[in-house]
Amino acid sequence: MTVADSALASEDSRHFRSRISVVAFLASLLCGAVSVLAFAPFEFWFVLAPCIGLFLSIIYRCQSPRQAFANGYVFGLGYFGAGVYWVYYSLHLFGDAIAPLAAVGTFLFVALLAFFPAFFATIAHRLTGNASADLTQSIGDYRSRAIWFLLVAPSVWVFMEWVRSWMFTGFPWLNLGYATLHSPIAGYAPVGGVLLNSLMMALCAGAIGLVGTMLYTKSWRTVTGAVSVLLVVAIVITGSLLGKVQWTTVAGEPVRVKMVQGNIQQELKFVPNLLQDSLDTYASLSGLDSDQPADLIIWPESAIPAFFSDVQGWIDAFVEEADKRGSTVISGGFLANDDFSEYYNSIKVLGGNEQQVYTKRHLVPFGEFMPFRSLLSVLARFIMIPMSDLSAGHGPVEPIEVNGVYYGMSICYEDAFGEEMKAQLPLANILINVSNDAWFGDSTAPHQHQEIAAMRALEFQRPMLRVTNTGISSMISRHGEVLVRGPQNEAAAIDVEVVPRTGSTPFVTVGNWLAVMLVLLVMFWRWIAIRFR
Repeated sequence: MTVADSALASEDSRHFRSRISVVAFLASLLCGAVSVLAFAPFEFWFVLAPCIGLFLSIIYRCQSPRQAFANGYVFGLGYFGAGVYWVYYSLHLFGDAIAPLAAVGTFLFVALLAFFPAFFATIAHRLTGNASADLTQSIGDYRSRAIWFLLVAPSVWVFMEWVRSWMFTGFPWLNLGYATLHSPIAGYAPVGGVLLNSLMMALCAGAIGLVGTMLYTKSWRTVTGAVSVLLVVAIVITGSLLGKVQWTTVAGEPVRVKMVQGNIQQELKFVPNLLQDSLDTYASLSGLDSDQPADLIIWPESAIPAFFSDVQGWIDAFVEEADKRGSTVISGGFLANDDFSEYYNSIKVLGGNEQQVYTKRHLVPFGEFMPFRSLLSVLARFIMIPMSDLSAGHGPVEPIEVNGVYYGMSICYEDAFGEEMKAQLPLANILINVSNDAWFGDSTAPHQHQEIAAMRALEFQRPMLRVTNTGISSMISRHGEVLVRGPQNEAAAIDVEVVPRTGSTPFVTVGNWLAVMLVLLVMFWRWIAIRFR
């Protein structure tokens, strides 16, 4: 072969690899975007394992960690771009940011989140154990390939989900486990929480990716294929059996509850001269004039869009009427310390024991506080979100007690953190989450948020009452099923009867650490095996 022929062949090879890279990028982007269909409101959970399995196959066949990083980042852009696009609504429609700034802010948020799949892909590729970028060598190492797909890659995926749940205050949205709520593997949640469900889904994805890779490369191994199928079958059967276990028991008579959804428009909610209209709306929907008022009336997050002390006279008159009717009212609002130097997003018992207050611990960055304020003060001037400089609550986290029933409280975004909510268990008999999802408009966010709340109910095997400003207000069973659902974007008073429960699930004891320790052990073992090969 002449020098010219050699150069031409080299050029053709580069063009071929370039075309392969473009196809891989497009496939990664598509896998990420389509995966979102597994989550609410679509709930096509069965698409998730094939999408993640194909993505794992792409990462395994990458020529270098750098190429794996690029494909992982593109996957992340599709995944989070399709999954959390609703941040735009918060910034533009309700944060008063101009459309271009809101679009840039949303893109930057998605671009930041995309680093997590990118780092997953980089770490996972390094743990393939390939001594070189020679693809034929990678395909030939059958045992190493099976271990990577069936153990290593799923473990790294869950490890990165765990990191994302606490880094930069945490954003555990769209963890794979949330898509398993209506699947046969939902039963793992009371044992190890959403991360254990993520691990089971990732293992199924790895098995599908391994089988697909063997078929695509015409390197089928019957034993490996059989092991992959048996792994999926074992995961499904075990999950179904765990779903039948009753970890908790009934702890008393049903409680009559009225969940009040005021449907106060977000752009009007914090207008000072409309405060009385908001109070009157919630009072009229509470049904104190009915023949049989509820035992417990719950108003959503910031139903009183002011400091409780500012409307204490109105509260006293309303509470007097509620007490006469045998009703206790819990409402979201704001508390301040004595000199008003700090104020808190809070839930307070208006009737009965008014000393019972829960203050929000886990605040939303940019929505409730400005991180790195000294660096981002310029940005803060362009995004005007009311009550956006809050302080985190402190002190012991205890349930609120009403008539002998203990209610585990969370405000809005806090129900995404089961590890934090379990501090109120096993004392809490019923879970309450008050929220204001009006920030996200008519998007997928309220549906995703309800799905997250349902996972908490399943993890603790406690009924969950979600009370929101504009929807979706709902009662969720201990199995994570939505039993009663209110309308969206309508004022409503939803009457339910909820049965208190007692007892502990394994998750109350071990939290996320069961899943975390499992994946760390696999990753450490794999690293040792590669290093000393």
